[in-house]
Amino acid sequence: MLQDGTAGVMPIADRQPIKSLATDLSDSDITIDPRLLRVYVSYRLLLAILFLVIVQLQLAPNYLGSNNHQLFSLTSSIYCIINISTVPLFHLQRWKPGETWVFAMLFVDTIALTMMMHASGGQDGSLGYLLMVTVAASGIFQRSILALALAATASCILISIALTAYLMGDGDDAAVIRSGVFGILLFATAVVFIFLSKRLTAAQEIALAESRIALQLQRLNNLVINKMRTGILVFDDDYRIEQLNERASMLIGPIGGSRLLAREDQLTRLPELVAYHRDWIANPRRQLPTYHSTRSNIPLQISFSQVEGEAHNDTIMFLEDARTLSQHAQQLKNNSLGRLTASIAHEIRNPLGAISHAAQLLDEAELGGEEKKLIEVVLRHSSRVDELVQDIMQLSRQKIPNIRIISIYDICLATKTQIEESGEFSNPHIELDTQGMALHAPFDASQLQQVMTNLLTNALRHSEKQTDIPWARIEFAIQRDINLAEVRIYDRGSGVTEESREKIFEPFFTTEKTGTGLGLYIARGLCEINFATLSYIYKTQSPGYFQIVFSDPAKQLPGNTANE
Repeated sequence: MLQDGTAGVMPIADRQPIKSLATDLSDSDITIDPRLLRVYVSYRLLLAILFLVIVQLQLAPNYLGSNNHQLFSLTSSIYCIINISTVPLFHLQRWKPGETWVFAMLFVDTIALTMMMHASGGQDGSLGYLLMVTVAASGIFQRSILALALAATASCILISIALTAYLMGDGDDAAVIRSGVFGILLFATAVVFIFLSKRLTAAQEIALAESRIALQLQRLNNLVINKMRTGILVFDDDYRIEQLNERASMLIGPIGGSRLLAREDQLTRLPELVAYHRDWIANPRRQLPTYHSTRSNIPLQISFSQVEGEAHNDTIMFLEDARTLSQHAQQLKNNSLGRLTASIAHEIRNPLGAISHAAQLLDEAELGGEEKKLIEVVLRHSSRVDELVQDIMQLSRQKIPNIRIISIYDICLATKTQIEESGEFSNPHIELDTQGMALHAPFDASQLQQVMTNLLTNALRHSEKQTDIPWARIEFAIQRDINLAEVRIYDRGSGVTEESREKIFEPFFTTEKTGTGLGLYIARGLCEINFATLSYIYKTQSPGYFQIVFSDPAKQLPGNTANE
């Protein structure tokens, strides 16, 4: 069953396992639950008020304070005053007092209850059970050593009182034995509650860690589903939508006006999708036809999958943009055509060479003027076809880039020098911005030079065509938002028309009679395999330009084994 929900994952290694008893009795920090503390403070306040009322009204004179009524009355009065003052003190501390305050509270309870037990005849009454409650509370609220110290304090006081009475002749040895046994019970109570408290705390921490992990998995699940390019829609047997991602809502389009499909909606509001589901149930192996949504005008390819649950079954509907599938098919077709074109180009080279050679031999012969013009036509077009074949062969033999951290400025400078020395243009003017001397990026040096040669040659040619001067300018910049280096190539040509902006990077598209239309296509391909992007930036108020945005040099890219 798919889950929804969307924060940091607590690593599995950070879970606290349940500890052994020896570890449970260590002096580890205790986190006090404010709710339990409020319950205990309320209990001791009601107990103190009850003792004070019973003593003042003398409701149990033969039981409470029977041995020393004055001591019991004084102790209960002081105990009640202390308890009343404790409530506002803890409230001001938001029921998160320090360890000293909690120990002082429990120590007061121990002393008060011990004194009242002594004033009521020792362990003969039932006040000892109240003292066990205090010791149990210390095992919950305090560190192990402090809880045991409190149990030892109560035991020592009771045993000392009984032993003193025995030595002075006012008691018997049975009272001393009872005091010792009761002290053992107090220690046992402290140990048991320390152990249980640690166990509960460890179990709570494990449950908390597991809940955080489950919540994070739900959030990751929701995030992954929402970021998928495939639409996901989950519905039950009653066609009630239990979950869907944003992509599904967008692909289906608005319903009931402008509202998109959402959770808890009924899929029956889209009867055509219900019909698709019923067709799938009737024949799960049949390929369903493309669904044309009138709400979004997007052709959809729909498929289903059953999710079996204990109480009921759910169904997942997958919505794919059929245009994307067509694009994938077209890419496969283009790849096959590319290989076929490369094979054809290879087969063309030999007869083309023979034609060109024959035309050159005829050109050397003594022919008339008309024949000479025809031979020039053959040679010129043979040269163009050979250039086209060379580009196609280069495209088919594209090598894996050797990506290294290189100086962008050095490559641009080397390309500028190479073009100036080639003699292709008469006195070319290539301006190079010197502010980019410190820019570096991951790229194959030879392939970047090839890209820059193509872009600069185009810029010089278009500038010369428009102004009779071959001119180009290279500028460098840093994209501040993502801190990536970029190169801009300007020219003084007529610019790219709005109709051609989406076509200039397509293969064989050219506005020149002598061009092959593969230069920009190859340049963009070289940039992509080097994790860079080549695009044309169209400006309405200023000249457009070609732009290369490089990837982050801090990334460990494939082939980036050394820095230059």
